[in-house]
Amino acid sequence: MSPRPLPLLALLLLALPAQAEPLPVAIRQALAQHPEVRTSQAMRNAMDERLAQVRSNYYPSVGVDVLAQDARDLDLGVARDRSTRRADAFLRWNLFRGLADSHSERMSEHELLAADADLDASREQVALQVSQTYLEVLRLRRHIELDEAYLAELRQLDEDVGRRVAAGRMAQADREHTRSGLIQALANQSRLRGQLRGAEMRYRLLVGETPGGLSEPVLDDSAASQDLEALLADALSRNDRLRATSQRAAARGKEVGIAKAALYPRLDLELRRRLYTDIEPVPQTQTEHTTQLVLNYQMPLGGASFSRMREAIQRKEAAQAAMDAEVLNVRSDIAQRWTAWQEARAITPQLVERVAASDRVVQAYDLQFNAGRRSVGDLISARTERYGARVDLLENRVRQLALNAEMLALLGQLRISLLGASTQR
Repeated sequence: MSPRPLPLLALLLLALPAQAEPLPVAIRQALAQHPEVRTSQAMRNAMDERLAQVRSNYYPSVGVDVLAQDARDLDLGVARDRSTRRADAFLRWNLFRGLADSHSERMSEHELLAADADLDASREQVALQVSQTYLEVLRLRRHIELDEAYLAELRQLDEDVGRRVAAGRMAQADREHTRSGLIQALANQSRLRGQLRGAEMRYRLLVGETPGGLSEPVLDDSAASQDLEALLADALSRNDRLRATSQRAAARGKEVGIAKAALYPRLDLELRRRLYTDIEPVPQTQTEHTTQLVLNYQMPLGGASFSRMREAIQRKEAAQAAMDAEVLNVRSDIAQRWTAWQEARAITPQLVERVAASDRVVQAYDLQFNAGRRSVGDLISARTERYGARVDLLENRVRQLALNAEMLALLGQLRISLLGASTQR
């Protein structure tokens, strides 16, 4: 009545291609072209240039002043029209301005570290997107393969019932029953094929090419055996989003020091030398070179300096609150996914047992049908149950892989797990 049941391992590896396209290859291709990664890389390079700009404040500046002036002067009470053409070279060096340069350098260093973390987070997120899409395509393909086996069983049952109806051994209603079940299975397969085309299109957009043969990825699942509290503590130092928000909070702290620097006087050293002078008529004296040490202190009467400092303090508190919120979000995400992962792993033996039991039920029902003790509806029900058991086992396996990938991404370890430690930078 029915073909010999496929072994369980064969069901999960059905039609596995000989030349499978590994997940790491797809991730490398996506990382090389994804716009989010390019954006984060450009922002990281920009922060590097900003740090170079800030460090340049430690060095003096040189320049040239050129003056062209026509004036009416009084020399010893005598009015004279005087034309002045003059060029000076100068070197100006700030010696002190409230440690603003030091605070700016520390702030830029923290911003650079935040940009590094953002770049890692972008790469990790792209790797997760590719992994999820890869697993979705793999799941739908294997689901359709299971669906094909189920349809083959229903077609065989429909043909057998048709022969019995033609021989007058069964009623036409039994044939209509099998046809109805077959059409329902075909409609379900049509829905799955539509989902598969959508998933393959998303894969092509992410990776840059149509998915070929896919194989089940090998992921580091050591987190499943770790204690949840240990994972939560580990995430505080390894999660890329937390590292970025932590560095930004530290940068806002240095911004307070920059604002406070405006309350201090400014001390500048300036060396100036005359390069060219043409004054007509010539004055009694003229300057050839000067050295100045200038102490400058300004206090806006409107309170702008104090307001700027209070603003910086509030920005620091906002950044700290944002970091605390990110810690809460990451801990919540890890707790939810770890719990779901544990449940999916724990139920696997029962799902395997269900598949084996449904195989035995189908075989027993076939024998009982031939003995006249089961109806066509019983056979369809038994085959539908076996198909559902196989699909549930497949869904559970893919769900475990997806949760595993999400856990690795939250711990900043997905790329390392799939591409190796050399890809961390």
